[in-house]
Amino acid sequence: MTTTLDGHKVRDPHDLHAEIEAQLDLAAEEAVRRCNGKADYQTVRRAVSEAYRRLSREAKFQSFLPILAARAAHQSLCGR
Repeated sequence: MTTTLDGHKVRDPHDLHAEIEAQLDLAAEEAVRRCNGKADYQTVRRAVSEAYRRLSREAKFQSFLPILAARAAHQSLCGR
């Protein structure tokens, strides 16, 4: 959803957060699939969120962070 503020269109930050959370959900689902039953969804989702927070502190570009977070979670929980 966009709003006009002083003549400029701006996105609702709540929408941005929801989009990131949806991307992290999908990334966690993919990591669970790749783990072949070695870790459950909740454990992987938590690891994805933690990796995302860690990576986002220093990232200059946010676009690929969900997939990078999923890879980090997969490697730490399920090996390569």
